[in-house]
Amino acid sequence: MTAVPLLARLRYLGRRAGWPALAGAALLAGAGAIEFDSLPAARGKLAEVRAAIVKARAQRNVPERATADAANLLAALPARDALEGIVAAIHQAAAAQGLATGSGEYRSRKEAGGEVLRYEIALPLKGAYTALRAWLADLAAQQPALAIDELSLHRSTAEAGQVEGRLRLSLFLRARPANPVAAAADGTAPTIAGDAVPAPPTLPTPRFAAAAGDLFATRSWQPPPPPAPPPPKPMAPPLPFKYAGKLLGEEAIRVFLTQGNTTTLVKQGDRLGDYDIERVTTSSVVLLYRPLQQQQTLNFGGYD
Repeated sequence: MTAVPLLARLRYLGRRAGWPALAGAALLAGAGAIEFDSLPAARGKLAEVRAAIVKARAQRNVPERATADAANLLAALPARDALEGIVAAIHQAAAAQGLATGSGEYRSRKEAGGEVLRYEIALPLKGAYTALRAWLADLAAQQPALAIDELSLHRSTAEAGQVEGRLRLSLFLRARPANPVAAAADGTAPTIAGDAVPAPPTLPTPRFAAAAGDLFATRSWQPPPPPAPPPPKPMAPPLPFKYAGKLLGEEAIRVFLTQGNTTTLVKQGDRLGDYDIERVTTSSVVLLYRPLQQQQTLNFGGYD
């Protein structure tokens, strides 16, 4: 059937049915057009609703996961008791690479509502540049709680084989009250690993024999010899400690003292082996050697 007869037939049917049929056909065609036009919009709206539901379900557990992640991160940090060991490891790793770190400055800050302690460490550096890079790589691998904040270097001349500079680090630890020099259970002072402090020599008590009288013995008219000088007063041995830096930002001034491979953080009133820490300032530490009750001072410069 061609297009012309089809149009003629439609005209015939329209004239026979009259205007009500034409109106109904027009309404039916309009409803279909409206239906087909609104269907894509409805589908798009439905897709948006479904995406919003999926996103809401995904975000529902975000606070719980964030809390769990924060707890896991806090648990992964070393405890406050590890401070002395980490400081000693920093200096020992530098010495193993042939670097001179000198004495550092340490400052403590509380973060995360007091649950985290941040220790800012400033160290002077001197050594070969390749050794410095190897040392920093070792720190990053062995101390994950340590962050490098700033590194400044310079050479005295362009041909110099060594560099000098200053390194700033941040060490993050879990806040936990601890006494780095705790007394033993029986109340005695703890001992420090490393070279033992030698005890002062015990001097023998001089004994004098009584001379027996003899009337017929040969006598000398020379004056008697002078009496023997008294034995020297026992002295405390040289201090076995070296100054490794001071910690600022706490209630009392604390300093790091090293003995052998052990580093200890002390303050006034602490005990360190046979020594009492009597006074700590920004330039010196006064120690009392208990066996002889003698004071000794470790000076490290600075101003009181």
